[in-house]
Amino acid sequence: MTGRERVLRALNFEPTDRVPMDIWVLPAARLAHGEAFAQLQKRYEDRIDIMSFVGPFDHGFTPEYYTVGTFTDPWGSVWRNLQPGVVGEVKQPVFADYEAMRGYVSPKAEFLRQWEQHKPALEQQLREARKTGKFLIGGWVSVFERLQFLRGTEDLYCDIALEEPELFGLIELVMDYLRAYVDAWAQMDVDAIPFGDDWGTQISLLISPVTWVKLFQPLYQELFDRIHAAGKKVFFHSDGYIFDLYPHFIEMGVDAINSQLWCMGVEKVAEQFAGKITFWGEISRQNTLPNGTPEDVKASARKMMQLLRVNGGGLIGQSEMNRDVPLANVQAFYEAWDEEETK
Repeated sequence: MTGRERVLRALNFEPTDRVPMDIWVLPAARLAHGEAFAQLQKRYEDRIDIMSFVGPFDHGFTPEYYTVGTFTDPWGSVWRNLQPGVVGEVKQPVFADYEAMRGYVSPKAEFLRQWEQHKPALEQQLREARKTGKFLIGGWVSVFERLQFLRGTEDLYCDIALEEPELFGLIELVMDYLRAYVDAWAQMDVDAIPFGDDWGTQISLLISPVTWVKLFQPLYQELFDRIHAAGKKVFFHSDGYIFDLYPHFIEMGVDAINSQLWCMGVEKVAEQFAGKITFWGEISRQNTLPNGTPEDVKASARKMMQLLRVNGGGLIGQSEMNRDVPLANVQAFYEAWDEEETK
């Protein structure tokens, strides 16, 4: 069974020979562990079933996002980074004052120019990746976070609460760009296009679920529909307590959700949603991975397999590795998903 077959069967709640696996490695982890981390990745390379690709304007494509110092992104917002290997923060949003939107030209045309420039190399990367038999993911779509980067988090929350008229112009500016971005990736030979918007605190959503449904669900639905119409899957990442959003993700047709299961309670999530959406990880990167033992890592995986797998599918073993994860726990992650558990 190839990695792609494994992931597709998991998405369809069909039995697999083992849990398909995915790993996210921040540059900071490689900087912290050096060659030892590289050797570990090489040793377990065949265990990983998913490969992710980036293109113009994506964080992994632009090294400045991970470099100490300041950086002006293609939209005009200024970022500041204090440590190498992780993404910094926007300190000067381009629309701190909505007056700046007058005459503003989005970077859509520049994205499309760079896309055409880099497209042949990206197509070649994907052709080579297809030979591995892995499931291929391309790009990274952010709606809510892009709005924060452009407006500033505090001001954006106020705009949402007050339903400021200018907010809707900002949303359309972002959506016009994202339509072009999604359509570009949808033409590529990838299996899925991922979204990344953090919607939760440790204990609740960042905004009212009613407001989320009214304001943001239609935006996501439009983009999801474009992706599904192209025959691709939709994968969604969201940090924090997003329990109230699962029903909407299921309704909208999200194929796989990456979320912080452990801050919501794996049992609670499984009771309501196992078998309704595929869980794309994760073992806790707040507690277990940095602070637990290798056995703790494996115990977390066993619990997830026991509670979240349905008919042998519905789960992708995934975790993110940062500089604070000991190498022994990274190795435990690679070895944790062999045990067969079905619900």
